[in-house]
Amino acid sequence: MRLEIQCEDRIGMVREILDLFIPHQIDMRLVEMDTKRRCIYCGFLDIPFLQLQRLLAEIRRLESVEDVKTVIFTPFEREHNALYTLLEALPDGVISVDLKGEITMVTELAAEDLNVSIADLLHKPLQQFIKGISFSKETWANPKVGMSKRIRIRNKTLLLETKPFFVSDDDGIENPAGTVIYLKSELRLDRQAASLKQAPNAECHLEIYFQSAVIKSESMRRALAEAKAFAGMAMPLLVHGEVGTGKRDFIEALFQYWHKQQVDPEAQLIIRHARDMTCDAIVELDSLSGWFVITDIEYLDEQVQVDLANWLTRQPSVVSSFDASVRLISLSSLSRQQLSDGTTLNKSLYFALATLHLAMPSLRERREDIDGLVQQVILEQTERYRLPIPIVSKSALTKLALYSWPGNLKELQNICLQALLTLKGKAWTADDLMLPESSTMASLELINDSLEITLKQWEANLLRTLYPNFPSTRRLAKAVGMSHSAIANKLKEYGINTRLPD
Repeated sequence: MRLEIQCEDRIGMVREILDLFIPHQIDMRLVEMDTKRRCIYCGFLDIPFLQLQRLLAEIRRLESVEDVKTVIFTPFEREHNALYTLLEALPDGVISVDLKGEITMVTELAAEDLNVSIADLLHKPLQQFIKGISFSKETWANPKVGMSKRIRIRNKTLLLETKPFFVSDDDGIENPAGTVIYLKSELRLDRQAASLKQAPNAECHLEIYFQSAVIKSESMRRALAEAKAFAGMAMPLLVHGEVGTGKRDFIEALFQYWHKQQVDPEAQLIIRHARDMTCDAIVELDSLSGWFVITDIEYLDEQVQVDLANWLTRQPSVVSSFDASVRLISLSSLSRQQLSDGTTLNKSLYFALATLHLAMPSLRERREDIDGLVQQVILEQTERYRLPIPIVSKSALTKLALYSWPGNLKELQNICLQALLTLKGKAWTADDLMLPESSTMASLELINDSLEITLKQWEANLLRTLYPNFPSTRRLAKAVGMSHSAIANKLKEYGINTRLPD
């Protein structure tokens, strides 16, 4: 339990407060002063509510006490946890030692490098865990400058960098207080460099946000071209696609691309789920600047749909992105046919939202992109979870490319993460990847050592099988979720006779 006591800053104030805890037999665990806010914080184990009421009343009766209340944490606890969270997020391990060279703080990554638990490291001499380097007492007791040394632990080479830190006294003189140590590994440095090269850079060109390896498919290239054409428009945009196709990430990239070209630095990207939308939120649209995105638009409340349709009706019919204050973007996992039939959405609202519409392709339409997507996902996950980057065999990539992916990108991320966690340090083979439909692919072999040729052969066989059941290019295109022209080109490429026998 924590108490925040607001009071005047005078001599004897702390003692008068602490004396009140003695009759209640309260074991004090924490006392903290915040002179800027004129507050004293006291921490102790929870006590019964009636006892707490009596204690608070006694504190309030003290001279100079202005207020007292319970709080969840103190300012020091908040700052300490914020700092520790920041250190844990760094890509390098961090250790702090005092003037005796004893460890006072260590992050999980540093403990992993030293192969010792955090509990066993704290308050122990650093020298005990790093052999091969002799740190003198003077190194820690009177640190002046940092240093860099190469060390080797568990057959792993690390770069150890030290930097002393100081605390100023009342006269402004800086006194040494300890040393911070960074542990850098070659593997992590390489991974950081790779991440920097692959990092989103939508400020220049939208295409740079997407690696070339993930936009090889015709469907994704088409979506990208349409997105660029729609970016500068102020009209409402409806983005639809199956669950997990990355609609939200795509819109975030498109917003960055658009925002770089605008003169309004205050423009924001605001994303809300349809279930969280209220009639008051519709009224607030007039005061916003930027893009307002509603995800899962089909879950809008009926009255909110009416208010939103009315709001759209009031908007000027001709406006540029420089004139408009807010642009409405809606996302849905339903098809255009499902959205427009009047069952889930008011028809007038649907046609207002779908002034422009963009279809996000499923992974079944992006088989040429699977290789690049797998590498992109692996790079992101190994960086996030600090895991080694695995080698993915051609047989594994073929198996992934031929899977139907009902969960799309989200399912791909889940499969990759599971493999990373269970196959640490091992190359991925087709047998290692457990997919729901893997039994149907057990006899699959790579053709001419080429993933592209194998995929085309598989696609050709599939279309030959399907065409008799959907005996027109339009019907076949609808059945497989592709455009009529794309199917026609594939049938021609694979020499599939579209003239059925009499």
